[in-house]
Amino acid sequence: MSGSGNFGTVGTLLLALSACQTPVGLHDGLPPESELLSGKAIFGEEVSSSELPDLDILATSDAMRAFVADVRDVPNEAIRFHRLLDRMRAGGYVPSGYDPYVNLTAREAFAKKRGNCLSYTNLFIALARETGLDARYQVVDVPPDYDSINDMVVLIRHVNARVEHIPGRGAVSVEFSGEYASGIHDRRVVDDRFALGLHYNNLAFSGDRAADDRAAFVYLRKAIEQAPEHPDFWTNLGVLYARGGHFEQAIASYRRALDRDSNHRGAIRGLANAYGALGQAATAQFYQRRMAHSRTRDAYAYYTLARRAYLAEAPGESLELVSRAIRLHRRDHRFHLLAGELHDRLGDTVAANESFKRAGQVARSNASRARHRLERYYPRATVYSLHHL
Repeated sequence: MSGSGNFGTVGTLLLALSACQTPVGLHDGLPPESELLSGKAIFGEEVSSSELPDLDILATSDAMRAFVADVRDVPNEAIRFHRLLDRMRAGGYVPSGYDPYVNLTAREAFAKKRGNCLSYTNLFIALARETGLDARYQVVDVPPDYDSINDMVVLIRHVNARVEHIPGRGAVSVEFSGEYASGIHDRRVVDDRFALGLHYNNLAFSGDRAADDRAAFVYLRKAIEQAPEHPDFWTNLGVLYARGGHFEQAIASYRRALDRDSNHRGAIRGLANAYGALGQAATAQFYQRRMAHSRTRDAYAYYTLARRAYLAEAPGESLELVSRAIRLHRRDHRFHLLAGELHDRLGDTVAANESFKRAGQVARSNASRARHRLERYYPRATVYSLHHL
């Protein structure tokens, strides 16, 4: 139940997930941005972003340029686009496994033939631009997908590529996950700096998983320098400060996340925890009350814990957790699918069949509802897929 097919991670280290508004009076008396980005509170000295090398996630190698040399010479853009897709398929540049935490540049993905959705998107955009195609990054608004690492809930986001000006098609999307190849999800183009920020954020997450807080901090600082408007990066910075007990710096970081997105779930939860740790009960309760409005948030937190218990061979505990998730939010077919697998493992065939039946009903209902909404208000994307069937 790992959500196979989602090859992306744009990870957000969330202590939990919640939603709400922030009170008036945002940054009075809080540490300034320069202090937050210095890391002095954690490390006792200023941390420089130059401690780790800057990366060019779209740089190409001689081998990559040779790989597309004859594609570049095709005059018709539509034929050139399809030739590039065929070349990548024939070359084995098709995701065949779930590597959400493998964060690679275009060069690395070309050499290793693996990676998450951002890694493969880096590779495709680099090769496409080498052939003269106008390729860009897209963030895709897919249903929430969560993981649990080091007792934190991680929100996994999804990225793919968009190619402009294809004759007869206009703009098309290139997708490395079969799960999201329908084209029905909202999407928005982001610039290269934003994508580089996502890559640094992922590397910060990798550093966190390896318990290297300094590397995590450096990469988060790099991410913020590339895309300071992204609330996830500030929330992750708040998590690092909070874990070290530096709650004033954590609050200042979370507040900056709320400047960018007043409903940012991780920042809201982080503020509730941080104010509680400082003994400011009234302010903590302000955020806690608003967290209580987000039943869906809690459902996905329970689902994340249920998946972890499932993988730990604890089906009884897992079933209890996923049942709580279903009581809070019934409209995600994955909840019912996991419940069916657990009932089956525990020998309750009748309950398993009921859960599987419900999973199918919910999946069909969600797909129909999404198609109706997007076909009415937002055009379906033309999507070309590069993934194993």
